[in-house]
Amino acid sequence: MMRSWILGLALVVSCAAQAHLLKVFAYGEGGRVHGSVYFAGGGPATGASVQVLGIDGALLTTLTPDANGEFVYAPDGPRDLELLVDTGDGHQIRWPVRAEELSGGHPASQPVMAAEPSQSDQRQLLGLIEQAVARQVGPLRQELQQAQDRARLSDILGGLGMIFGIAGLAMWWRGRR
Repeated sequence: MMRSWILGLALVVSCAAQAHLLKVFAYGEGGRVHGSVYFAGGGPATGASVQVLGIDGALLTTLTPDANGEFVYAPDGPRDLELLVDTGDGHQIRWPVRAEELSGGHPASQPVMAAEPSQSDQRQLLGLIEQAVARQVGPLRQELQQAQDRARLSDILGGLGMIFGIAGLAMWWRGRR
């Protein structure tokens, strides 16, 4: 009997731990990294620290999210980055940011407008279009990920069904003795 209660308690505790799953989302826009840190379910992880690492693992800077869990970082130039988010209580997660996402906002990547229409004008227009699309798509990707992370009614009912099923199995096992 004692074993079944321990098993049931372990399952309930593991479900509670899943409710505090740390999440991070970041995207490049205009040469900056925009991101947010939150727990599954939508609450911001305000006490977290965001370490920005180079591809070689070197620490570039440490950021602190605002009250909404959001942060912004402007690297020196387009380069591959990795964000390491740590809440200090055992929750930790990594998120990569590719250099291609950051290349649109740096002066070196945008040609200067020429007096006559040329290929540089076309490249500049393409750069402006990429920035506009990134500005619109980045927040949409973030909202989509947060919506997927929220607990749904089917998730809650499935968890309750599992608890009742294990409790029923434990009672059946106890009744056999």
